[in-house]
Amino acid sequence: MAVTREPSAAKSPFQFSLPGENTVIKILLVVFFMLHVLAGALLQGRAQTGATLSQEEARTSLHD
Repeated sequence: MAVTREPSAAKSPFQFSLPGENTVIKILLVVFFMLHVLAGALLQGRAQTGATLSQEEARTSLHD
């Protein structure tokens, strides 16, 4: 006797439900916000480092 199984009846251990549209939008907004905060922090750090270097250069040029 041959046993046949329907493809739709097969249970996969990796089944998961897709999140809703609102959930996806919320996740994207949080990631977008976090990336902008990180980019802002990096750019502010570079701007302060650049300002510090120009002040040191200005001090050394006054003593020449």
